[in-house]
Amino acid sequence: MKVLVFGGTVFLSRTVAETAVRHGHTVTVFNRGVSGSQVDGVRTITGDRTDPESLQQLAGQEFDLVFDTAYFPDRVRQAVELLEPNAGHYAFTSTINVFAGWPDQADYHAGGVFDGDPDAVGEQLPGGLPENGAYGWRKVGAERAVLRAFGEHRTAILRAGLIVGPHDRAGRLPWWLSRVARGGEVLAPGDPDAELRLIDARDLAEFALLRPAGTFEVTGPAHQISRRQLVEEIRTVTGSDATFRWVADGYLAAAGVAGWTELPLWVPAADAPGLFAHDTTAAEAAGLACRPVRETLLDTWEWMAGVPGGWQPATMTPGLAPDRERELLAGYRG
Repeated sequence: MKVLVFGGTVFLSRTVAETAVRHGHTVTVFNRGVSGSQVDGVRTITGDRTDPESLQQLAGQEFDLVFDTAYFPDRVRQAVELLEPNAGHYAFTSTINVFAGWPDQADYHAGGVFDGDPDAVGEQLPGGLPENGAYGWRKVGAERAVLRAFGEHRTAILRAGLIVGPHDRAGRLPWWLSRVARGGEVLAPGDPDAELRLIDARDLAEFALLRPAGTFEVTGPAHQISRRQLVEEIRTVTGSDATFRWVADGYLAAAGVAGWTELPLWVPAADAPGLFAHDTTAAEAAGLACRPVRETLLDTWEWMAGVPGGWQPATMTPGLAPDRERELLAGYRG
């Protein structure tokens, strides 16, 4: 199979390129050559998709599958219109954020998705969007651009939830691995029995390479893992002596702790009842299979150890500063 990957050097797109090469596919990546290293075994076309002349390098080339993670509708529209005559299938990674009610509503599906415009240009946005609605609105516009060009039977819309695994650029799970590995008393947020759902980027890649047709929510299965199980698995994987102090949502919210950013993988349950209320039945019926979370943790921890100098949080990596964590734990005991 001939596969084109937009990007192919960072996290998810890199994982798709690596997975496709491992399966023996002929892989072409299209990127600017400025983020990350190139994957061994791929053909690289250096270009900028925002430049129509640069994008023309792909004109007339035949691909069985195109994989794309873009954000702005006009960038996706330009690509799909150029590639459609000679490409068989288009896999577009979207997001759960396309649902206007996610995560505020337990049944976020009921309200449908944002009315994103496939013909939006650049930074264009409509008035009246809720806070943080721009991302979901633009992704819907991009979804619609793909569907308009390729049609439902040649398109996979992959509405991803929490993506984790080696090369994780967001750093949410790596932060937890790093923090638990450091040991001592760890602030564990919320209900220890609350269920989380996550998907290894490699499993998402495998699903995309199946070329399913349809619109799918792609994350971990229902009842995948509880918050308690996750941190205990992390303790085992890292060989840590950490202990966990479970701290209630109300206390953390009153202390002004920012969910998901200051404290990764956590939001007060009352504020986000739909956070992990995903419906993955269609994806599973179409072939989505998720590896055990323990395997993801082991491989992510190994990758972190292999980062030159050891994995370190970047400026934008979420996570509590040590002093802030100690302050919160001391106040909770009090």
